[in-house]
Amino acid sequence: MEASVLYITYDGLLDPLGRSQVLPYIRELGRRGARMRVISFEKPEPAGSQATRRIRDELEAAGVEWHALRYHSRPTVPATLWDILRGIGLAKKLARRERIDIVHARSYIAGMIALAVKRIAGASFLFDMRGFWPDERVEGGSWSKNGALYKTFKRIERKLLAGADGIVSLTQRGADILVRDLLPGVRGDIPPLEVIPTCADLELFRPAQGRHHAGEGGVKLLYLGSLGSWYLLEPMLAFFAVLRGQAPGSTLRILTGSDPRMVDRAASAAGLDADALSAVSTGKVPHEQVPDELAGADCSLFFIRPTFSKQASCATKFAESLACGVPVVINSGVGDHDSHVRGRGIGVVLDKLDGQSYAAAATELLALLSDSAIAGRCRAAAEQGFSLAGAVGKYSALYSRLSAGERR
Repeated sequence: MEASVLYITYDGLLDPLGRSQVLPYIRELGRRGARMRVISFEKPEPAGSQATRRIRDELEAAGVEWHALRYHSRPTVPATLWDILRGIGLAKKLARRERIDIVHARSYIAGMIALAVKRIAGASFLFDMRGFWPDERVEGGSWSKNGALYKTFKRIERKLLAGADGIVSLTQRGADILVRDLLPGVRGDIPPLEVIPTCADLELFRPAQGRHHAGEGGVKLLYLGSLGSWYLLEPMLAFFAVLRGQAPGSTLRILTGSDPRMVDRAASAAGLDADALSAVSTGKVPHEQVPDELAGADCSLFFIRPTFSKQASCATKFAESLACGVPVVINSGVGDHDSHVRGRGIGVVLDKLDGQSYAAAATELLALLSDSAIAGRCRAAAEQGFSLAGAVGKYSALYSRLSAGERR
């Protein structure tokens, strides 16, 4: 059944996250026959950029109708409320203009807009959670757990879960928490619930031709993404120093849009000597170059703070690394990452972040990289569980169930 879908995202399609984790999905859903209308909130495009035109042409070719609203950031609460009201107004206009089967909301702000127009549209509401956002804001240090914003959005979370006709979780751990702890308190049933992790376009993210892994020349480690409260930079640098002690010549390349001075400060705190620090480089590349950077690495490294909200999180770099045939070194307690890695032999998982654990992990990593089959295992894991095509297939099946009337 061909579904008519209004897709709402507060992340802009022009943002790096939007380009990698929103645009490909709605494009492919349009190509598969879903009648997609998209509302997004966009930051001003840099002068001289043609990105908006390229994205619009790409979506039109897939039969997707794109409505871009201006994103407002300051003052934070009034600006967000203003965006929500404008989003509701546009969504109502689209719902009155033509039939909408499903209102698909990506995360909480979009969910507020979707819930407001659900009844007007006479549509199913698909809540694509992307994690436990209010708790993430508290654990990330942006909100207080005793503050008004957290309490307000926990009430909103209950309304979104109560009103959802279908739910998408990024992780099985997140889905288990929903079924065990959250849904029973707001409703008497379990709606269609699908686990769809963050995925990668396997046509773009591919292993390098003639790929080989680290030998006596050392290990080429790559960290990709933002730096800050969630990512444990100091422990990552400490691990690198230990690895370099076991494999001299190892390097760490950090590709980030964050302030590179954060690396120097963390290196000092981690006790890196001048030799180890000289093997750490920082830079920034456009998203289009990320596949090449990953394909040229021996291993992808990222440690994330293992909090409650991060049980529902799935890092984009996880799927992209595996797709390029690159194993990962990670810490446990974040999403389903550790269970995937341990179950498939596609990386190293640290349960503790201390010197003894770093040494054991470095030894394990060097043994893993000596296995000529590691790249194939990583790629197979991406194909089986983290492909864009697989995710789009799950969304399509969920659309069919909801548009056919399988709701709560």
